[in-house]
Amino acid sequence: MLQNIRDKSTGWIAYVIVIGISIPFALWGIDQYFTSNNVIVAEINDTKISLERLNNEYQGKLQEMQSLISKDESEAELQKKIIKRTVLDELIDSVLVREFVNKNKFQVTEKSLITDIKNNKIFHENNKFNPKRYQNLLQSQGIKTSDYERIRISELKTLQFYNNIVEGSFLPSQQLKDLENLKYQKRNFKLLSLSYKDFVKNDKKSTEAQKKDFYVKYRNIFSMPEKFNIQYIVFNKDILKKQLNINLDNLENYYNENKFKYIIPEKRKVSQIFISNLKNDKEQNSKLIKSVFEKFNNGEKFGNLAKKYSDDKLSNKNKGDIGWVSRNEVTKIISDEIFKLKNIGDTSSIVETQSGFYLLQLKGLREAKVKNFSEVKDAVQKDYENIQVINKYDEIFEDISNILFENPDSLNKIEEYLSVKKTSTGLSTLSKIKKDHKILNNEKVLKSLSSKSVGQDNQNSAPIEVKDNIVMLRINNKSPLQYKKYEDVVKEVESLINTENAIESMNESIKNIEKKIKLGADMKVIEKLMNKKSTYYSDIERADNSIPPSILAKVFSLTKENNVTSIESGTGNYELIVLDSIQKGDSDLSSKSLKTMFYNEQVNAVLYSVIQSLREQAKIKIYPKNL
Repeated sequence: MLQNIRDKSTGWIAYVIVIGISIPFALWGIDQYFTSNNVIVAEINDTKISLERLNNEYQGKLQEMQSLISKDESEAELQKKIIKRTVLDELIDSVLVREFVNKNKFQVTEKSLITDIKNNKIFHENNKFNPKRYQNLLQSQGIKTSDYERIRISELKTLQFYNNIVEGSFLPSQQLKDLENLKYQKRNFKLLSLSYKDFVKNDKKSTEAQKKDFYVKYRNIFSMPEKFNIQYIVFNKDILKKQLNINLDNLENYYNENKFKYIIPEKRKVSQIFISNLKNDKEQNSKLIKSVFEKFNNGEKFGNLAKKYSDDKLSNKNKGDIGWVSRNEVTKIISDEIFKLKNIGDTSSIVETQSGFYLLQLKGLREAKVKNFSEVKDAVQKDYENIQVINKYDEIFEDISNILFENPDSLNKIEEYLSVKKTSTGLSTLSKIKKDHKILNNEKVLKSLSSKSVGQDNQNSAPIEVKDNIVMLRINNKSPLQYKKYEDVVKEVESLINTENAIESMNESIKNIEKKIKLGADMKVIEKLMNKKSTYYSDIERADNSIPPSILAKVFSLTKENNVTSIESGTGNYELIVLDSIQKGDSDLSSKSLKTMFYNEQVNAVLYSVIQSLREQAKIKIYPKNL
């Protein structure tokens, strides 16, 4: 599998662009991944990605990352959304790369394809490629060898795309040395921790006027938690299924009206003689195929001629037999010729394509037929239920929207229409409501609650889709905004003023300390002045896990000329960072390993840039509602 394209880890999840190339991908085919008659989640130029395809990939990725998912329900929900969107980005990138290689006419020779297939150990028996195992394995998956080879060619073209980027990367020896020096560089530094508490002057009292001014200026600090009484109704889609009136007549009528859904397409068994233009000159091939066709017309057996002359090394051993095909399984020009043939044993005239010349012989016929109702009854019932639920759901959603709009001050009409009782949260704080009423602890619901119409004007919300539910709500009443009395918080006000003054004093001190150090002041003098001891760190590398990442990033941003900085490490707490010295980096890795590592990093950076460029040039449309 081709991966390790980009790896930017942030917190619990790594955002990775992955183009997957594997046997399962080949066995199930590229086309069904992107052209399913399903809900569409994204369009890339003319290619569609279905929700079904996305969900298949997403479930696999989710299973891989299950141990990293938070136990907290709301956090887990956010993490799953990020994973799903990451998987969608991977699929979009795979489409872009595939389109790029096709547009730029990447070629895979027949010899390369055969070598690739023969080298694939999944098709080996006793450490050797076994043609029978190759055919049986594909057949057991319901995949034709011709389909597998077509897909594998597409994958090999994609592999060429990556190889071209790898081969185009070059790092001079001096640059490798510089990169080694930077990557494995070590630094010595001092850390002086400062807190606003060290600058608080409790003996300095504020005047009454100062305290009252502070209270008025920051009045919101002293507000009481607001309480809400929210009324809401939840309508679940499963209710619609229970309301369906399904009988045999309904199902049979639906089956008769939609028989096209339950057709087994016509299939034809075909043998071929293929002369490849990749192998020889086109004119020579034209003469050769005419000669072969003449031999056939003079009585030589088609299978013997295929075995002797056909360039398809995988079918010529079977006398040209490529198995059963339907119309959409081969290119149109070939399909048209195959389905012109009327009787078993009929042979086409010479078919010319860009890749070469064909002779096609019909070996068997399976007429298209509609499956009997009894064979597909379960599938018909499922399809019928789904279409009825969707239609009814759309109808109800529109009715609900209208009722809510026409009756903005009450949920009573919705209650009557849906025959679902409304729930009341009682007068409570929002944090408690989210805890006690899980359905309301949802991003869309909370956004609706904070809107002007719902939050300020106390009107009904629009219907909100939450998973398989429709949520409708309104704020029935809320407590007036209240503030703690000045007399009750005067001591808190005094303390806050002291804290504010202390933070200002500390920030000013930090600026002065940084100036002194840049002018050459000794750190011991600073320590004595602040009555604090520094922590000394030596031989610290870029990947040192014992240092917080935010501090480590600051340490490695310093230079000998600009050797001091500070960083906020918490509310009112700062770390003063002073760089002492820099040691050149040196690795224990061999020069070959170093070269490989830096090449990979450079390739990943280039590849990321190329894919970003492809994204900018493409028409990409994502349908968030369908995700």
